[in-house]
Amino acid sequence: MLHLQQHLTLEQQTEILKVCREVARQSPLFTPVMPSGKPFNYQMTNCGELGWISDTKGYRYTKKHPTTGRVWTPIPEIINNLAKDLANQIGEPDYHPQTCLINFYKSAGKLGLHQDNSEKNLKPAIISISLGDDAIFLIGGNKRNAPTQEILLKSGDILILHGDSRLAFHGIKKIIPGTSSLLKNGGRLNLTIRQVY
Repeated sequence: MLHLQQHLTLEQQTEILKVCREVARQSPLFTPVMPSGKPFNYQMTNCGELGWISDTKGYRYTKKHPTTGRVWTPIPEIINNLAKDLANQIGEPDYHPQTCLINFYKSAGKLGLHQDNSEKNLKPAIISISLGDDAIFLIGGNKRNAPTQEILLKSGDILILHGDSRLAFHGIKKIIPGTSSLLKNGGRLNLTIRQVY
Protein backbone atom coordinates (compact mmCIF):
# COMPACT_ATOMS: atom_id res chain seq x y z
CA MET A 1 0.00 0.00 0.00
CA LEU A 2 1.21 3.48 -0.85
CA HIS A 3 -0.17 6.62 0.83
CA LEU A 4 0.84 9.81 -1.00
CA GLN A 5 -0.02 12.62 1.38
CA GLN A 6 -1.12 15.96 -0.11
CA HIS A 7 0.04 14.68 -3.50
CA LEU A 8 -2.32 16.92 -5.48
CA THR A 9 -1.99 20.70 -5.47
CA LEU A 10 -5.07 22.79 -4.74
CA GLU A 11 -5.16 23.70 -8.43
CA GLN A 12 -5.18 20.01 -9.43
CA GLN A 13 -7.85 19.23 -6.83
CA THR A 14 -10.03 22.06 -8.14
CA GLU A 15 -9.62 20.86 -11.73
CA ILE A 16 -10.50 17.26 -10.82
CA LEU A 17 -13.53 18.47 -8.86
CA LYS A 18 -14.63 20.47 -11.91
CA VAL A 19 -14.50 17.43 -14.23
CA CYS A 20 -16.29 15.29 -11.60
CA ARG A 21 -19.16 17.78 -11.59
CA GLU A 22 -19.35 17.51 -15.37
CA VAL A 23 -19.42 13.69 -15.11
CA ALA A 24 -22.27 13.94 -12.57
CA ARG A 25 -24.23 16.20 -14.91
CA GLN A 26 -24.14 13.51 -17.59
CA SER A 27 -24.17 10.44 -15.31
CA PRO A 28 -26.11 11.63 -12.20
CA LEU A 29 -25.33 10.57 -8.64
CA PHE A 30 -27.49 7.71 -7.33
CA THR A 31 -27.74 5.81 -4.05
CA PRO A 32 -26.78 2.16 -4.51
CA VAL A 33 -28.39 -0.54 -2.38
CA MET A 34 -26.92 -3.73 -0.97
CA PRO A 35 -28.20 -7.10 -2.17
CA SER A 36 -30.31 -7.06 1.04
CA GLY A 37 -32.01 -3.87 -0.18
CA LYS A 38 -30.37 -1.66 2.45
CA PRO A 39 -29.17 1.67 0.97
CA PHE A 40 -25.50 2.63 1.07
CA ASN A 41 -24.36 5.57 3.25
CA TYR A 42 -23.20 7.57 0.25
CA GLN A 43 -24.15 8.50 -3.30
CA MET A 44 -22.13 7.52 -6.32
CA THR A 45 -21.64 7.63 -10.05
CA ASN A 46 -19.03 6.29 -12.46
CA CYS A 47 -17.14 7.21 -15.58
CA GLY A 48 -15.26 5.02 -18.01
CA GLU A 49 -15.95 2.00 -20.21
CA LEU A 50 -17.69 0.34 -17.27
CA GLY A 51 -19.36 1.42 -14.05
CA TRP A 52 -19.61 -0.44 -10.75
CA ILE A 53 -23.10 -0.76 -9.30
CA SER A 54 -24.81 -2.56 -6.44
CA ASP A 55 -28.48 -3.50 -6.16
CA THR A 56 -30.64 -6.43 -5.07
CA LYS A 57 -29.09 -8.46 -7.91
CA GLY A 58 -25.62 -8.06 -6.42
CA TYR A 59 -22.35 -6.24 -7.10
CA ARG A 60 -21.22 -5.94 -10.70
CA TYR A 61 -19.94 -3.81 -13.55
CA THR A 62 -22.26 -2.52 -16.24
CA LYS A 63 -21.84 -0.46 -19.41
CA LYS A 64 -24.86 1.72 -18.63
CA HIS A 65 -26.08 3.99 -15.82
CA PRO A 66 -28.73 2.15 -13.74
CA THR A 67 -31.27 5.00 -13.77
CA THR A 68 -30.67 6.86 -17.06
CA GLY A 69 -29.89 3.78 -19.15
CA ARG A 70 -27.16 5.75 -20.95
CA VAL A 71 -23.55 4.67 -21.33
CA TRP A 72 -21.15 6.08 -18.75
CA THR A 73 -19.26 9.30 -19.45
CA PRO A 74 -15.62 8.64 -20.50
CA ILE A 75 -12.94 9.05 -17.81
CA PRO A 76 -11.73 12.68 -17.99
CA GLU A 77 -8.22 13.05 -19.37
CA ILE A 78 -6.77 14.58 -16.18
CA ILE A 79 -7.88 11.52 -14.13
CA ASN A 80 -6.87 8.99 -16.79
CA ASN A 81 -3.39 10.47 -17.18
CA LEU A 82 -2.86 10.75 -13.42
CA ALA A 83 -3.83 7.10 -12.89
CA LYS A 84 -1.52 5.87 -15.66
CA ASP A 85 1.36 7.95 -14.33
CA LEU A 86 0.90 6.64 -10.78
CA ALA A 87 0.61 3.04 -12.00
CA ASN A 88 3.80 3.46 -14.00
CA GLN A 89 5.59 4.69 -10.87
CA ILE A 90 4.69 1.49 -8.98
CA GLY A 91 5.78 -0.78 -11.83
CA GLU A 92 2.50 -1.24 -13.73
CA PRO A 93 3.31 0.43 -17.11
CA ASP A 94 0.47 -1.39 -18.92
CA TYR A 95 -2.23 -0.17 -16.51
CA HIS A 96 -5.48 0.55 -18.35
CA PRO A 97 -8.02 2.62 -16.36
CA GLN A 98 -11.41 1.19 -17.31
CA THR A 99 -13.60 2.67 -14.60
CA CYS A 100 -13.56 5.47 -12.06
CA LEU A 101 -16.06 5.26 -9.20
CA ILE A 102 -16.98 8.65 -7.78
CA ASN A 103 -18.38 8.35 -4.25
CA PHE A 104 -19.88 11.38 -2.51
CA TYR A 105 -20.01 11.23 1.29
CA LYS A 106 -21.98 13.74 3.34
CA SER A 107 -20.86 14.39 6.92
CA ALA A 108 -22.56 11.22 8.21
CA GLY A 109 -21.25 9.04 5.36
CA LYS A 110 -19.30 5.85 5.94
CA LEU A 111 -18.40 2.59 4.21
CA GLY A 112 -18.15 -0.81 5.88
CA LEU A 113 -15.16 -3.13 5.53
CA HIS A 114 -15.08 -4.77 2.13
CA GLN A 115 -12.76 -6.15 -0.53
CA ASP A 116 -12.58 -4.79 -4.08
CA ASN A 117 -13.04 -8.15 -5.77
CA SER A 118 -15.69 -7.65 -8.48
CA GLU A 119 -12.99 -7.23 -11.14
CA LYS A 120 -12.11 -10.06 -13.55
CA ASN A 121 -8.42 -9.20 -13.12
CA LEU A 122 -7.46 -8.80 -9.46
CA LYS A 123 -3.81 -7.88 -10.04
CA PRO A 124 -3.83 -4.25 -11.29
CA ALA A 125 -3.67 -1.60 -8.57
CA ILE A 126 -6.63 0.24 -7.06
CA ILE A 127 -5.94 3.99 -7.15
CA SER A 128 -7.95 6.18 -4.77
CA ILE A 129 -8.09 9.99 -4.77
CA SER A 130 -9.49 11.98 -1.81
CA LEU A 131 -11.12 15.40 -2.24
CA GLY A 132 -12.84 17.50 0.42
CA ASP A 133 -13.29 16.76 4.10
CA ASP A 134 -10.90 14.45 5.95
CA ALA A 135 -11.87 10.80 6.35
CA ILE A 136 -10.73 8.08 8.71
CA PHE A 137 -9.85 5.15 6.46
CA LEU A 138 -9.68 1.62 7.85
CA ILE A 139 -7.48 -1.06 6.34
CA GLY A 140 -6.99 -4.63 7.51
CA GLY A 141 -5.75 -7.86 5.99
CA ASN A 142 -7.07 -10.27 3.39
CA LYS A 143 -9.59 -11.73 5.88
CA ARG A 144 -12.50 -9.74 7.28
CA ASN A 145 -11.57 -10.47 10.91
CA ALA A 146 -7.93 -9.33 10.55
CA PRO A 147 -6.91 -6.37 12.76
CA THR A 148 -7.39 -2.95 11.17
CA GLN A 149 -5.45 0.28 11.34
CA GLU A 150 -6.72 3.83 10.87
CA ILE A 151 -5.28 6.23 8.31
CA LEU A 152 -6.31 9.88 8.07
CA LEU A 153 -7.02 10.80 4.45
CA LYS A 154 -6.95 14.50 3.60
CA SER A 155 -7.95 16.38 0.47
CA GLY A 156 -5.33 15.78 -2.20
CA ASP A 157 -4.16 12.46 -0.74
CA ILE A 158 -3.80 9.43 -2.99
CA LEU A 159 -3.92 5.86 -1.75
CA ILE A 160 -2.75 2.96 -3.92
CA LEU A 161 -3.62 -0.63 -3.04
CA HIS A 162 -1.28 -2.93 -4.95
CA GLY A 163 0.60 -6.14 -4.43
CA ASP A 164 -0.34 -7.81 -1.14
CA SER A 165 -2.70 -4.97 -0.19
CA ARG A 166 -4.76 -5.23 -3.40
CA LEU A 167 -7.35 -7.48 -1.74
CA ALA A 168 -7.10 -6.03 1.77
CA PHE A 169 -10.39 -5.34 3.54
CA HIS A 170 -10.90 -1.59 3.86
CA GLY A 171 -13.59 1.00 4.55
CA ILE A 172 -14.40 4.51 5.72
CA LYS A 173 -15.00 4.79 9.47
CA LYS A 174 -16.18 8.39 9.39
CA ILE A 175 -15.97 11.78 7.73
CA ILE A 176 -14.64 14.74 9.73
CA PRO A 177 -16.83 17.74 8.80
CA GLY A 178 -15.41 21.21 8.31
CA THR A 179 -11.85 20.08 7.59
CA SER A 180 -11.79 21.29 3.97
CA SER A 181 -13.34 24.16 2.03
CA LEU A 182 -12.87 22.49 -1.37
CA LEU A 183 -16.50 21.39 -1.63
CA LYS A 184 -18.74 24.42 -1.22
CA ASN A 185 -21.29 22.62 1.00
CA GLY A 186 -18.83 20.25 2.68
CA GLY A 187 -18.54 16.50 2.36
CA ARG A 188 -15.99 14.28 0.64
CA LEU A 189 -15.48 12.91 -2.84
CA ASN A 190 -13.50 9.73 -3.35
CA LEU A 191 -12.42 8.65 -6.80
CA THR A 192 -11.47 5.00 -7.20
CA ILE A 193 -9.81 4.06 -10.47
CA ARG A 194 -9.66 0.40 -11.47
CA GLN A 195 -8.69 -1.84 -14.34
CA VAL A 196 -11.45 -4.43 -14.57
CA TYR A 197 -10.07 -6.91 -17.16
